[in-house]
Amino acid sequence: MNIKLNPRKVPQQKRSKERYQKIVDTSIELLGEVGYDDLTTDLIAERSGISVGSIYQFFPNKESIIYSHAESCYFILHDSFFKLLDAELKKKKKFSPDFISFTLSAFEQAFNEVKGYRLINSILYTNQALLQLDIESNERFAKSLAEKVILQLFPKVEKKFAYYRALMIVETVDSVFKIAQRKGKPSEKKAVLSELNNLLFVYFSSFL
Repeated sequence: MNIKLNPRKVPQQKRSKERYQKIVDTSIELLGEVGYDDLTTDLIAERSGISVGSIYQFFPNKESIIYSHAESCYFILHDSFFKLLDAELKKKKKFSPDFISFTLSAFEQAFNEVKGYRLINSILYTNQALLQLDIESNERFAKSLAEKVILQLFPKVEKKFAYYRALMIVETVDSVFKIAQRKGKPSEKKAVLSELNNLLFVYFSSFL
């Protein structure tokens, strides 16, 4: 059965935009409290004070609400991260080990600042469409990383290979960050990210 994921309508007026955003924010808040399976439009309506009928004016189901927020999260994460990275790249003319540390810190900062992103990550496998968004996000990151970092800092890398090398980096960082987020102790998380730093240093150094 195909589940409709696109919003029924995109709000244009200020009041409609506020109601739309309240529905989304309430849904993410409840997602963290009750989990994906127990999240319902009735719960969202009760918590938000917006009737179920009004919710359905914007969204056909709870899946659409979560999908819309997830899609937004991925674009915000990309733009927030590369805004930080672009500022650093203006100071960098060549690769150095501290650039990796900065890059990982910038990604973690962007990761933590995007509201609801952790929750979206925790439910990726509940819906194939969410997983597809994650895949597309990594591809978007890889294209930007290839253009902004690899081709700029590593002139020996051929353009036709830059994207695939960037994709290996993005997929690795994404996977290891997921591991780090599962670690309960800060020391364990730090150890995981330290190993990621070492791994990336070796890989980036091979581009020189």
